[in-house]
Amino acid sequence: MASNRQKFNNQMDNDVHLSPSSKEVATALSMMVDSMSSMMQRAKIDIESVDQRARKDVELLDQRARADLHRADQRARKDVALLEQRARADHEQLSQAGRTKRAT
Repeated sequence: MASNRQKFNNQMDNDVHLSPSSKEVATALSMMVDSMSSMMQRAKIDIESVDQRARKDVELLDQRARADLHRADQRARKDVALLEQRARADHEQLSQAGRTKRAT
């Protein structure tokens, strides 16, 4: 009969070790909450960092686009001025040719 008690006691000891105490559960939950809170803070910092980089990238792209537009505008103005100059020269030649024909 003593051997039965010993087996029963051993089973109870094993059962006690398997179920955590409420203090252990509270500690584990607290650690999980702390870990999740820390992960969320890191994620927030990462998002802010990405947002700042994106804003800088957009600003840089905007500056480059404005510079490209300015250069294209300057080239277009030079081209228009050259075309106007050529058109005036062609008009002058045609006018002289017309005068010459009338004179002859």
